[in-house]
Amino acid sequence: MSKTVVVTGTATGLGRATVARFAAEGWNVVATVRKEGDLQAHADLPGVRTLSLDVDDEAGAEAFAQLAIEQFGQVDALVNNAGNYVMGPVEALTMDQIHRQFQTNTFSLIAITKAFLPHFRERRSGAVVNIASLTADQGYPFSAVYAASKAAVLTLSEGLSLEMAPFGVTVRTVLPGQTATRIFTKIENAEGGALEYYRADIDRFFATNTPTGSDPSVIADVIYQATVDTDPVPVRYYAAPDSTAIPRAKQILGQDGYWREFREFVYGRPSQLWKTLTPGPGDKVVDWDL
Repeated sequence: MSKTVVVTGTATGLGRATVARFAAEGWNVVATVRKEGDLQAHADLPGVRTLSLDVDDEAGAEAFAQLAIEQFGQVDALVNNAGNYVMGPVEALTMDQIHRQFQTNTFSLIAITKAFLPHFRERRSGAVVNIASLTADQGYPFSAVYAASKAAVLTLSEGLSLEMAPFGVTVRTVLPGQTATRIFTKIENAEGGALEYYRADIDRFFATNTPTGSDPSVIADVIYQATVDTDPVPVRYYAAPDSTAIPRAKQILGQDGYWREFREFVYGRPSQLWKTLTPGPGDKVVDWDL
């Protein structure tokens, strides 16, 4: 009997690549999209059923979980991919923007996960894979709130993994590096009046960023491997060269040394050691709209 995975946020980019990866491995896939117009996004893939889901509708999470289970009779894995990106200095973000960032990236993820946990616990089997970001491991400027929402996902996953292990359920977190999706064209920018005070620093920082990233399929491969990994212990799965470099660099430099090197990089003064330890992102062009 084929296994079944639920993947949220699959209309484009990483979610779409993840659906394709599982389908290629013979899994049944319950894919979700937010817009009704995207319900045919995976019509060419066998064993994929696409459902409409607004992840921010916490009250509907349990009903969605039941509907997802009914599609193929059971669910073996949940990939929480849906999310959004609010960018800007903290001072220039409105509290409404900050609340909505955490709502989609953190609270909604918790609600969806909670809705599936009884199913996994009763079956004494299952995998939850939460998509975080390399920014969860270090606070980038002008993405601090986004990074905080992803760091919450990371630490939640670690604690939840310990709670669910006695029931045979694994919980993983994938930390993608910069990925060549259209996420940078969908950013919600700061709306507060203080933005003008930071504009020069924002322009300088992003001018030094490499406008390339890894193909989404690279990240999807890691998501699949995190799902099927039989070792119950690991929680963090780094994906793409700019992400996999982080734990290696921290091991060599130590936590404080890493932060000092990272800080110099942020301010446009990367050392030769930093350049050696931290390769750039993939070579696929990223659409910027910053």
